[in-house]
Amino acid sequence: MLELFNLLPELLQNTYYNLNPFNPNNTEDNYQELLRENLLIKLHKRIESEITVQKSAKNILGEEIYLKNKTERYDLLMNCFNALFELKNVEKLEKIHEYQLLSYLDNTGKKYGILINFAKSKNFKNCIVHCKIYEKDELVKKDDEFGNTYAKYNYKLIKDFKSQNYLDFMGQYVINETNVINIDSD
Repeated sequence: MLELFNLLPELLQNTYYNLNPFNPNNTEDNYQELLRENLLIKLHKRIESEITVQKSAKNILGEEIYLKNKTERYDLLMNCFNALFELKNVEKLEKIHEYQLLSYLDNTGKKYGILINFAKSKNFKNCIVHCKIYEKDELVKKDDEFGNTYAKYNYKLIKDFKSQNYLDFMGQYVINETNVINIDSD
């Protein structure tokens, strides 16, 4: 796992910069595809993408039931590192993005959750990749007033890092207006 942790900052920044965050047509899927390729090149490990899982819940008897026409989709899975990746392409990470990842981890046997935001900056000031890595901790069980038991895991944030800002590094596009021919439509 340490190998993955050590390589992630470089791979994420390389993925982000090579897709040019100034391009408004870049999507989470673009970043996912290039990141998967970069992980494969550097780690030589299998990476699953877009894994669809039938959503389930426990009924009042504690039996697992599968919800009709309801699925969850995991962006990337690296079973060799026991890790699930959730990718975003939003202005900034919000609590809801963390909760989505942690909820996915609650329902899997994965130990690590990696939340990555390839920031889509509307004002082109925060052109960064933000990554948070969580480790599954203890399982907490609580009983409600009716005697029903509910369980969820606690998590430790074990790594939180950001890339260099693309704007600071590359600067804005420079458009020179030399030899411009204006055509009047009279």
